Amino acid sequence: MGEFLTVRRRFRLRLFVEGLMVGLVTGTIIAAFRFLIDAADIYRPMWLERLKFQTDPLDWLLTIAIIFSTAFLISKAIERDGQIAGSGVPQIKGILQGSMSMTKPIRLIATKFLMSVLAIGEGMSLGRAGLSVQFGACVGMFLNGILGRHPKFEGKFLLTAGAGAGLAAIFNAPLAGVIFCVEELHKKFSSELLTVSMTAAVSASAVVELVFGVRPVFEAITPVLSSRPLISTVPTLDMLSTLASAPFDFVMSFAALGAMTGVLGALFTRALLASLDVYARIKITGLKKFLIPLTLSIIIGLYLPEVLGCGNVLVDDLLRGDVMPSMLITLFVMKFLFTMVCFGTGAPGGIFLPLLVLGALAGEIFAIAGSTVGVFGYEWATLFIIFGMAGYFAAVVKAPVTGSILIMELTGSFTHLLALIIVSSVAFLISDLCGGTPAYTALLNRSLRR
Repeated sequence: MGEFLTVRRRFRLRLFVEGLMVGLVTGTIIAAFRFLIDAADIYRPMWLERLKFQTDPLDWLLTIAIIFSTAFLISKAIERDGQIAGSGVPQIKGILQGSMSMTKPIRLIATKFLMSVLAIGEGMSLGRAGLSVQFGACVGMFLNGILGRHPKFEGKFLLTAGAGAGLAAIFNAPLAGVIFCVEELHKKFSSELLTVSMTAAVSASAVVELVFGVRPVFEAITPVLSSRPLISTVPTLDMLSTLASAPFDFVMSFAALGAMTGVLGALFTRALLASLDVYARIKITGLKKFLIPLTLSIIIGLYLPEVLGCGNVLVDDLLRGDVMPSMLITLFVMKFLFTMVCFGTGAPGGIFLPLLVLGALAGEIFAIAGSTVGVFGYEWATLFIIFGMAGYFAAVVKAPVTGSILIMELTGSFTHLLALIIVSSVAFLISDLCGGTPAYTALLNRSLRR
């Protein structure tokens, strides 16, 4: 018995060291990835403004050349390696289940890194969190191969830890990364998994913080920090007092938001699968397929640039109150449709951030509707924006704990836990009643059928 404990302790120590290595490398990759995507969010609107207000034909010729080049490169990269397509999370789930494999993780990181920066940077409505999860998993897989560990035991720990580190790094949310490992990927809990995933998530987040400072993806959410003073837009409503004074209004308001996001989330998953089926039926392949969203990104960007890219900038605008109420439904519909057009092509990019943006828009629409009929005051709008993201995530990904923890880490506040639980639980239940399936599982099953 004593010898067994000694061996197990050595194994945990080894996992701790390996998790640290996975986290540091993953954090470095994600920091570079986030820097390039953030730079694109700055320079893309500037270029679109130039196209809109200047008539220099050379600018348009250059834009067309870039679009064609990007479509060509993405199509050739996916022909060479099918795992470059999509978000990467279904592929990781497939590897963990034993139904898929990964042979060249470093080549996959390098190629998908470049292709996703081109696709998202040029305006495709795709997310970067799923990509980050896959990058981290590739790091774990590569390290496992170098160290010669057993692929079905320690290899799965390193793969899962790397995936969680990727999520933790892109959102600067280490606890959400760990919960994601257990709730969505590994589906089993053990002290060994906790050791390696926590070490990897914390070290990856530390690297990103060294580069960017204490900044989440949605900067307007950040509360005031002594080391980095930022303006907070999260209201400090006394939840317990509100619950005591008006319990029915409190519960029903957040339950109604959960029901709304639950229905919309189930619709999102169905539309996601339908978009893939539409492209398959019309048999547009290769360069032509990727020219569709890239061309649309220029047209949409000239008139509604908020729809382009991941969408984290749009959430910041919502939280600051910079979006006109009359534009909310238009933005929601256009973001929803353009996400389907982009994801259906199989371009490298995920759904994580776009679905959070749609949840934020749904929360703002709900806040305006509720305050208009006098159910609650508009001062609750910011909370509904934030909780809308959690509800939409729970409805689409079917991981309500991860969504709730992620939102709490982004806000830096645990005072809203009760409301988060209400919204996420109701959204999960309503989505299930509407026939919604976990998006990543549905995408994996579709890939395996094909």
